[in-house]
Amino acid sequence: MKHSMVSVLLLASLIFGVTSVTPVSISKSYAAEEEKKPRRVKRAQTMRPAIYKKLDNVRQLSDEKKYEEALEYVKTIQNIPRNSYETAMTWNMVAYVEFNRENYAAAVNAYNQVLATKNLPESLEQTTLYSVAKLYLIQEDYKKSITALNKWFSVVEKPGPEAYILRAQMNYQLENYNQALPDVKKAIAIVQQQGKQPRESWLLVERAVYYQNKDFNAMERTLKDLITLYPKPQYWIQLGAVYNELGKPEKELSVIETAYEQGLLGKETHIISFAQAMLSQEVPYKAAQVLIKGIKAGVVEQTGKNLSLLGDALMIAKEYDEAIKVMTQAADETQAGKDFYKLAQIHTERQEWQLALENVKQALKDEGFKNQNEALILKGLVQFNLNDLDAAKATFTQAKAFAEIEKSASQWLGYIEGEQKRRNYMASGI
Repeated sequence: MKHSMVSVLLLASLIFGVTSVTPVSISKSYAAEEEKKPRRVKRAQTMRPAIYKKLDNVRQLSDEKKYEEALEYVKTIQNIPRNSYETAMTWNMVAYVEFNRENYAAAVNAYNQVLATKNLPESLEQTTLYSVAKLYLIQEDYKKSITALNKWFSVVEKPGPEAYILRAQMNYQLENYNQALPDVKKAIAIVQQQGKQPRESWLLVERAVYYQNKDFNAMERTLKDLITLYPKPQYWIQLGAVYNELGKPEKELSVIETAYEQGLLGKETHIISFAQAMLSQEVPYKAAQVLIKGIKAGVVEQTGKNLSLLGDALMIAKEYDEAIKVMTQAADETQAGKDFYKLAQIHTERQEWQLALENVKQALKDEGFKNQNEALILKGLVQFNLNDLDAAKATFTQAKAFAEIEKSASQWLGYIEGEQKRRNYMASGI
């Protein structure tokens, strides 16, 4: 599966552990069975102290990482006549040993032997099924994992919210997004009814499902919950991106600006996103100031790309002196046609024709520059203003080869021809 981010979250969700019944649990089960005997019509099978002691020895060997010795010791127990409960608990201990040495396939096989045992106590059946589901999950066998978990759901009266989240994560990995969503909602509803707040990882699964379904309205609600309960910079940025997807740029800017003012945007990517959002909403001066502050603070690196963005903001804000300094630095570093072209535009605005010409020529040398057509129009205009009509005429003739500017180039050529005739007429003195 492709969902690496959610895979990390999914494995992180195993904080409640793969359940193996240890000798401590065995002791509790043994005691519990003894306590329940008077209330049962039919006497339940229990574990004899001698068997319990032997299984505890296996547990100790496993905890000391003496796995082969532990499994050899199990064989001596298997040679002893045992009731069905003792047999099940023996296989359960085998699973414990195999899990500890990370032999998950063997652990699953042992758990399946537990489930195959007759007269299995309901609590042990439930615990074992849950353990099998998680072991398949660790092995990323999501289909077998969800099959085991569904069996567990069928024998449990009131599943906890963690189980619903676990199944939702499995369905997410299997790209069954519509099946994942109800389980996420169920888990969140359970804890909210208990007066508690959902875990951050649960809301992240919900957000991921909405993203895959392109349900940005629902994703907005989830991100607002994340911001309220777990206020982190990335959630503000993501909410801004959602507003962008919903065609609400004003809200996008407002959200990111709020996070910035609260001091939550401490990473370069956050500052850059904020500046870009402001530029898209025609707030260039503030965008420039935010970038400058970020650079001075050492948060925003002075790369050619970042300087180019700052140059854009300063240019649009008509802060030409500063724009020229910054864009010159950017162009020197990137040697990109687009940056030289921007410099040419600034110099054109200031009617600094010779500097404009030098930079537009430099821009056109970059074969990867995508706006060659626009640069040719600018070059011809600059040459015209330098009174080099022949050069301007040659440039606009070259520009006619681009279909999107053919009309504009032809108009310029017609204008230049008329201007040349006018000048020749004036020079003739007639």
